[in-house]
Amino acid sequence: MNTNASTEIQTPLAKGASWLASSLVNSQSFAGFFEPLVQWLVPQWRADRIRSKITTIRHESSDMYSLVIKPGLAFKCFTAGQFIELTVIKDGAWVSRYFSISSSPAYFQKTGLIEVSIRIQENGRITPWLVSALEAGSIVNLTQAQGEFVLPEKSNDLLMIAGGSGITPIRSMLQQLSNTSAALPNHVTLLFYARSADHFLFEKELKAMAADHNWLSIDFINSAEQGFFSEDHLLEYCPDAHQRSLYICGPSPMITAARKELKRLNFNDSHIHYEFFGPEPVDNAQTGSANILFSKSHKQISVTESNNKTLLTLAEEENTSPVSGCRMGVCHQCICQKKSGVVYNQKTQTYSDTGHQEIQLCISVPVGDVVLDL
Repeated sequence: MNTNASTEIQTPLAKGASWLASSLVNSQSFAGFFEPLVQWLVPQWRADRIRSKITTIRHESSDMYSLVIKPGLAFKCFTAGQFIELTVIKDGAWVSRYFSISSSPAYFQKTGLIEVSIRIQENGRITPWLVSALEAGSIVNLTQAQGEFVLPEKSNDLLMIAGGSGITPIRSMLQQLSNTSAALPNHVTLLFYARSADHFLFEKELKAMAADHNWLSIDFINSAEQGFFSEDHLLEYCPDAHQRSLYICGPSPMITAARKELKRLNFNDSHIHYEFFGPEPVDNAQTGSANILFSKSHKQISVTESNNKTLLTLAEEENTSPVSGCRMGVCHQCICQKKSGVVYNQKTQTYSDTGHQEIQLCISVPVGDVVLDL
């Protein structure tokens, strides 16, 4: 999920408390210092997370499931379209992943529950494991919701374009619009693309929603039969798209292709909102062939000009044991010192300088020869 979530700015009081805790107990907070002691009484408790409980695991399709979660009391209401970081213990170590909340704020306010709907990543380390490791009653840890892929403040007419599991934040938005007493858009059109008729998630729910609300129309488009998003589809399903705000979410290739098509059709960039599930792909970056030296582990590899693997993936393939978390440039756990060389940041779409610099391994691709402090 690619977002532009803002970093919280610490108040002078918070900075002072952090400094005092660091000075007295060698931790960023007093709660962090006492965390191991509390965990003897409350297993899996985290000072920096909200201890929450799984109530239900619901299978949506062969490769998709939803976790229904009752967050702890500290969890605040969120905005439709936002995401949370979910942290669990796997093989004795904390692991974290970011997931969109697929249910609405109204549902949370009514039931005290949230849902996160997760696609099983092929060859993934976490998403296939979660569904077998968790059960009703299992403890997970959450952050507060974050992210800027949210509905506009004004009741603009909307065109939503979803691909596969990209429906999850859009489902949250549509549920919220269906349960709000505030001003609604005159019309919302959803173009929902899936690779087969069996992969339209929440199909019955979405069809019922469209039947109940005359402001909503949903078109289910089997991309294997009808192709992917195009000018012809716009003319057929949403001819007034130029007058609407556009929301796009789904696999990276889908978003990249849709944005290119919209640019060709002279859509206003300020009207287009999108969210990647993962780092934004390299687009025309001059990555080239490269030699990567991991200076601490004394390992070196060469990559070809067509390589678009991130430095995190390359480091893991060489068993250098890099620290990582969200794998999408949000949590900053994979920050590493680049000693020399140039890398391309997939999230900011910028190139680094050539000297010493902290980089995020999970969203950095080598442009030329690179030396890392790993």
